[in-house]
Amino acid sequence: MRAFRAPAWFLVSAAFSFCALRGVAGPSDTSPITVGPSQPTLVDEATLFAFDDVSVPFTYNLHLNMHAPKKYPGNPVLPLGNLGEPDEWQHRYYGTVLRHDGKFKMWYIALAKEAFLSPTSGAGTDFDARGMRFAYAESPDGIHWTKPNLGLVDFRGGRNNNLILMPPGFVGYHVLVLHDPDDPDATRRFKMMALVMEFGEYATPWGKARAYVPMYSADGLRWRVAEEVLAPGTKNAFSPDAELVIGLEGSGLYRWKGLYYLTGQGGAKAAAPPYERHIQVFRSPDLIHWSKTQTMGYARQGQFRRPSHSNPMDNEQTHEGVSVWNRGNVLLGVTGFWHGATDWNRVTHDLGFIISNDGIHFREPIPDFIFAAIGEDGRDWDEAGLAQGQGFENVGDKTYIWYGQMDQREGTRTGRPWGRHGGIGLLTLDRDRFGSLAVRNPASDGAFITTDLAAHGSVKLAVNADGVAPESSLRIELLDSAERPLPGYSGARAAVVRQSGLRVPVTWPGGNQAVAVTGPFKLRIGFQGPLRGAISFYALYLSR
Repeated sequence: MRAFRAPAWFLVSAAFSFCALRGVAGPSDTSPITVGPSQPTLVDEATLFAFDDVSVPFTYNLHLNMHAPKKYPGNPVLPLGNLGEPDEWQHRYYGTVLRHDGKFKMWYIALAKEAFLSPTSGAGTDFDARGMRFAYAESPDGIHWTKPNLGLVDFRGGRNNNLILMPPGFVGYHVLVLHDPDDPDATRRFKMMALVMEFGEYATPWGKARAYVPMYSADGLRWRVAEEVLAPGTKNAFSPDAELVIGLEGSGLYRWKGLYYLTGQGGAKAAAPPYERHIQVFRSPDLIHWSKTQTMGYARQGQFRRPSHSNPMDNEQTHEGVSVWNRGNVLLGVTGFWHGATDWNRVTHDLGFIISNDGIHFREPIPDFIFAAIGEDGRDWDEAGLAQGQGFENVGDKTYIWYGQMDQREGTRTGRPWGRHGGIGLLTLDRDRFGSLAVRNPASDGAFITTDLAAHGSVKLAVNADGVAPESSLRIELLDSAERPLPGYSGARAAVVRQSGLRVPVTWPGGNQAVAVTGPFKLRIGFQGPLRGAISFYALYLSR
């Protein structure tokens, strides 16, 4: 995990706008009252995506397209294990992929057949924590994965497996991992929030309810419970004062402006509860002390209480919180789109795409856009339901997102035995090309203007765009905060981009690529030329 550094050189003003109020004051007190976040968004590089209507709030003659990633043709990139291995029956990728020490590292939940066998009847319709274990895989490229023989955990009489070492008796359903290279304690540089369903020899003051437990590790393979949540003088009893998140299940863990955030469903109810599953966001300064207050981060359109929707099971809902990619000035998220039904045989869930600029409130750039769709029944490994995890990486000229599979139509609700299917797959996009702006009416120019920006020192720009050529170019100008052209970077001194690419540098007249501006500024990007209708604009990058 990259440490937050302040002061940084670049900020995006829209993320910390506040309201100033003149209130009743004493004779010597004339300072305004401020309402809203006090921390600006300070980043080393800012990415202004075409679909981010906070960073790009003003448009003319443009329309937005969202682009679904492609499923890697060799999916699943992490298939089920052989019979007799810990992940012989199913996977749950409410997990994590990180790049560390030149490798891609994955943590996931392995399910053996006993996870689904009734202890009384032997039927395969139960869902039992006994068969759920914390597992690990690694890859040189994010595509070709191996399950190393870690030799840490007994499984069916041997240790020749890829199970990570957890406290005895811990079994769980979600495994969310961060790496913090700046932690002075090397034994705590890997941090996990594990959704634990059975606690083994550990005593829990909250009874048998599932809980997210903070854990530490030096290597990501051998884990211990964070000492801060244990009762003083004990090694296997949670403190009655532990401030943990109880009852939640979800797939998102991220850091934003100095706080940690955990997302999911099923915890403390939101103040304005929609029907059934919606995204809840909990926060902590240290992964140890989690506030009881939380935010309703997102709900699907039409999910709120309405007379026409008396049965919540039939609603569109979200599923398992939101997995988040922190891009510095904006959060990109993948969540489950639950297609409800009163008959569980008809319940499915695709993946949707949502974003946030404040760390807690998420929105869809285009409502009901399906980011990744379920596969075809009886043909594809990813049929019935898709699962999101904390795994996003830009690799060369591609963006990688890993995902999993699960089928809600099996188990005690339908009487269908849990089948041996699934795995973990890969979604790919051309780098950062999640969405694009294009001219609505090609007979005239289109344009957009950004929010206020500021740079502490010089800044360089680059564009991610397609269809750009001498007769379909992008004209880039700098404006002040009142949207007046800035001399030296506007009019005849504007920059013009005439080529396509994933990251095309913006060069100003005279050959200079750096911009030196004091005070807030905005950018105006114009789509021009007789073939302007061919342009697709994906992102604008600002860096040193």
